[in-house]
Amino acid sequence: MQSGNRLYHNEGNGGFTRVSTGPMLAAPVGGGSRACGWGDYDNDGYLDLFEVNYNAPNRLFHNNGDGTFTQITNAVFNNDANANIYGQTCSWVDYDNDGFLDLFVTRYPDSGLTSNLLYHNNGNSNNWLEVKLVGTVANRSAIGAKVRVHATIAGKPFWQVREMTTGGGRWVQPLVTHFGLGDATNVDTLRIEWPSGTVQEMPNVAAKQFLTITEPARLKANMTNGIPEFSLNGGRNLSYEIDSSPDLQTWTPLAHTTITNQSGITNILDTNSGAGQRFYRAVAR
Repeated sequence: MQSGNRLYHNEGNGGFTRVSTGPMLAAPVGGGSRACGWGDYDNDGYLDLFEVNYNAPNRLFHNNGDGTFTQITNAVFNNDANANIYGQTCSWVDYDNDGFLDLFVTRYPDSGLTSNLLYHNNGNSNNWLEVKLVGTVANRSAIGAKVRVHATIAGKPFWQVREMTTGGGRWVQPLVTHFGLGDATNVDTLRIEWPSGTVQEMPNVAAKQFLTITEPARLKANMTNGIPEFSLNGGRNLSYEIDSSPDLQTWTPLAHTTITNQSGITNILDTNSGAGQRFYRAVAR
């Protein structure tokens, strides 16, 4: 006898509460669940759930946006698993870059070979945003980074968050974060929290685009005998221009440097800083 599935709600304080109702909690008839994947397949701003099963059809559950889910019973993949067919893994991935998540499922039977399955998402009129990160101070793939978007969808303003990861267990995820935006034509705020501690925020980001964002360098300031000294932590083999300004409006180049050492860190002195306040920035070139 197969036991049911489990879903736990994160209370945001380090604790979890077990969800007691929902169609995805019951074990599939005649079989059991093997893997699952979360993805906003209809780009309405809410993560949906796909369930890979063995000895039973796979299942898709639509997130209604109010804490409940509805099983989609007319999906094309409902009949692609049955007795003696074992689902293995799944992955939501926009393989054709049209802004809608497609679905890849691997499977195997008790004996012999069974082909894997790829389902193309035919899309709808909803908007979306996809973000790829390139780490410099952090690891190159930006594993561990959090990407957040704030947008107003169907009159409701709220945040969405994705963590950069390749997945875990039997769930595989590409190194691209995908956000459904519904009827929102832009993202009010795009926020990236890099593993290095750097935080970037970008306002008014247009929907329906693919963004590749490179992690900015980090400048740490110290005073040595009254002279500003900076530690620049950036990407190895990347070039940067260090600028100074008295008012955050007029910027003067201070130095150009290419980081070549293994640590990705170089030091810079401003011997012409003079009196008064000064602001500094590092710009990738």
